[in-house]
Amino acid sequence: MGLLDGLEGFGLGGLKGMKLYEDPQEEKKEPEPEPEEKKPEEKDFLMDKEYECQVCGKKTKQRIVRTGKAKMKSQDMDLRPVFEELDVIKYDVVVCPFCGYAVLARYYAPMAKPHRQMIREKISANFKQMPTFLPQTISYEDAVTRYKLALLNAVVRQAKNSEKAFICLKSAWLLRGMRYDADIETSEGRARAMQCKKQELEYLINAQEGFLKARSTEPFPIAGMDENTLDYLISALCLETNRNLPDAVKLLGGLLTAKNASKNIKDRAEDMLERIKGQMRDAM
Repeated sequence: MGLLDGLEGFGLGGLKGMKLYEDPQEEKKEPEPEPEEKKPEEKDFLMDKEYECQVCGKKTKQRIVRTGKAKMKSQDMDLRPVFEELDVIKYDVVVCPFCGYAVLARYYAPMAKPHRQMIREKISANFKQMPTFLPQTISYEDAVTRYKLALLNAVVRQAKNSEKAFICLKSAWLLRGMRYDADIETSEGRARAMQCKKQELEYLINAQEGFLKARSTEPFPIAGMDENTLDYLISALCLETNRNLPDAVKLLGGLLTAKNASKNIKDRAEDMLERIKGQMRDAM
């Protein structure tokens, strides 16, 4: 009888031939390495969504970011969100490739007949159809074009100042992401980054102008922002563009005394106020 015989009743009969002691001379078999976890790609955070064009009525699919999929890791001074895995700002414009209608997703809604007619006459009548092929991801270059189309549409249909300002703001954010994405180790990459910086500033200036106009003519919320958030944002744009700094000081002063402002935004406003005052002293 073997040392391990008699265990068949427990269902362990197949193990009775196991060696009691390992032979040190035998070459041990290395365990197989565990497969590396695949790093998610940009396309993994996207999905398709169908939209019906508010101008020509044709249906088209758009790439959008899956809700809750991407994780925000930080926020720039002017509230630009920075995500770990991709630049979500690239995917915020809905474009009809047939008639040229384009709009930020947050403003996608039924349109008044006169506005549709404006777009048909001034945009669709001359628009050259875009490819209907849906790419896996949107490049920065294509995203910039989509934002320009959205801004042109907003101007043509006489959208609110806040909507045009918000498009300019997000265009600036997009160009900043494009600038950070440039390979500054090459002369071509440096030139690209410099051009992005120049265009970003132009959009920031127009965003600041539009939000200032909206603040005095439109009811809150404005572009989804309450008064405290908008005042903080306008002040940040003043600092970034080095324009209208006294206005920023006034806005931040009001924000710091607002009873309904959160501690977080007050802390950020206090820090920004010191930076603006320092910038004003340096300019004297």
